[in-house]
Amino acid sequence: MNNMLLSIVIPAYNAERFLHNLLSVLVEQVFECKKHSIEVIIVNDGSQDSTKKIAEDFSNKYPFITVINQENKGECGARNTGIKCAKGKYLYFLDSDDTIPVGTLAFFQQLLLGSNDIDVFNFGYEVERNGQVCKIVSSAQLDKRHFNDNSIKKNFLSKKMPCCICSSIYKKDFIYDNDLFFPVGIKIGGDLVFMVNAFTKSNSAYYSKRICFIYQIRDDSVMQGYKSYNMDRIKSFEIVRDTIIDNAEYYSLVKKEANFFIANLYLANLVAYLKSNVKDKEINKIFIQNKFFLYKSIKGRFINRMAILVARCVPLRLLLKIFK
Repeated sequence: MNNMLLSIVIPAYNAERFLHNLLSVLVEQVFECKKHSIEVIIVNDGSQDSTKKIAEDFSNKYPFITVINQENKGECGARNTGIKCAKGKYLYFLDSDDTIPVGTLAFFQQLLLGSNDIDVFNFGYEVERNGQVCKIVSSAQLDKRHFNDNSIKKNFLSKKMPCCICSSIYKKDFIYDNDLFFPVGIKIGGDLVFMVNAFTKSNSAYYSKRICFIYQIRDDSVMQGYKSYNMDRIKSFEIVRDTIIDNAEYYSLVKKEANFFIANLYLANLVAYLKSNVKDKEINKIFIQNKFFLYKSIKGRFINRMAILVARCVPLRLLLKIFK
């Protein structure tokens, strides 16, 4: 009989700088949990550095750590491999360069053991830049609340329920029953596509304001992010947009929140593109074709609504002509 409660899936590609630190944190916390009903799955996605050796050294020492070596399939492909190999009732996705606070796994274990009917668990998280906390993303208003059906969709799409892929836990049966695997073929934004699919198909969710994940930003990755923007990012936007509006029954029930989510994602992509050093006529065309989403009736967080209202007044064609 399989008594595994939680599988932690870590895609790792050339992660030698960070993987040892993350695994050390996880090992310490797994030993704090009773019955050790947690497994760690490291998917080495064709790394060219010492990632494989670091992972296998830990695996040889700790039986709850499994290493899967595969040819490079990208982050989405690595996560899908982890899902298929997971033995746990629930799945938690972590990136190799991030970490979790002290006591997180014990908290997860206690919460999951008492919650058999929840599809998705969502938690607060913290953003650190070079080791310094720069942002806390958490909602005290939603703390310890259960959500059903449309209330899940409305709170997620309106951004009142803050989340990211590494601040959520998913029931494995829920993923399989709804074929919720990560999209193959896009290099950026696969986590967002997965979350939109999950939260719009879930009928039961739980939120805790407790900080259970630390997203770590480093200056080198920030600068690279400012410089780069490509078709993969705008393709991710189009997939998310179509995922939301193609489900007519669901879209009609949460129309204002859905419009808000699409407009907010559009605006975030536009800002990232304008900040980048990329010039692409095809990307310009896609932004122009989708600007009408800014003018739809919306409902969501106040600060995001204000940004959308301001963006409505910007002459997009002129802006792209000047900067792109």
